[in-house]
Amino acid sequence: MTSRKPAWALLALLSLVFALAACRREPADAAQAPGDPVAAVEGLVGALRDNDLVRYSRLSLPPDLHARSEALWARRQAEAEPPTAEEAQDYADLMARLTAPDAETALMRDLEPKLAKFESEISGQWPLMQATASIFLTAAIQANTELSEAEKVHGGEVVAALMAWAQPALFTDRERARQAVAALSRTARELDLPTLDQVRALPMQPALEKGGVALAGFKEVGRAYGLDMDQSLDGVRAELVSSEGDNATVKVSYPLLDKTVSFEMQMLRRDDAWYSAEAVRQLEAELAESETGNAPDAAADEESPTTAETADPAARQG
Repeated sequence: MTSRKPAWALLALLSLVFALAACRREPADAAQAPGDPVAAVEGLVGALRDNDLVRYSRLSLPPDLHARSEALWARRQAEAEPPTAEEAQDYADLMARLTAPDAETALMRDLEPKLAKFESEISGQWPLMQATASIFLTAAIQANTELSEAEKVHGGEVVAALMAWAQPALFTDRERARQAVAALSRTARELDLPTLDQVRALPMQPALEKGGVALAGFKEVGRAYGLDMDQSLDGVRAELVSSEGDNATVKVSYPLLDKTVSFEMQMLRRDDAWYSAEAVRQLEAELAESETGNAPDAAADEESPTTAETADPAARQG
């Protein structure tokens, strides 16, 4: 299966949302990147604001690269090992629980003792755990050699805001938990993917459509705990910092909880339209790696003598 999966976890979705910027929505059928870097960023985030990952994918990459991305998805999908029986059963059990007629009641019943235990054990330890988690996450960001200094600063600001928000009382609130469980259950029903085989067989566009359903569901889970990603998206401001030739830098500022966070996003022009430089370069690297991965076998076939040549001395002399 391809590694370019839709985001399936709340924090992953949060990272996806805040890696982009804008405050303007694009029409639902818009699929061509604008000829201005700020407008291109706005188009990307407009698609996320509408939970339209199909449109988002088409605005992220030039048409030729998007087509190659879809082909890479299909190839990796065909080459992927099938899920183990245990993985398939675990997934089926989870989806069955989430989509059962009494899912909300049953899940809250199972969750209640866990919340009570967390509530009794965590209160006195939370300040130390919070500080330790902040140190660990900040160190991990600083140690990541793939991040620029600006990206590390941005990551640190996000960690600080989220750690200040993440208080035990928030996660042990029963009403919030009920809202989150109900959102997860509704999302699972709408996804309508009861087996792991069905998930892994999805072509790229249907997978992105399902990913949009998941994105909407996880936004709802976030809102249950006071983390409104759409509100943050609506408050984003983007401005052009610099533009030279086919490269541009856009400064993005957005509200995250009670803080304002900013970062710079690099944009790249291809065929008079602007795209995320990171998205383009990442896919080009994946395509190069995929093609290089196949190259050794081809090279070996060209360099190795054929069976006939090995067996026939005359052929070797020929």
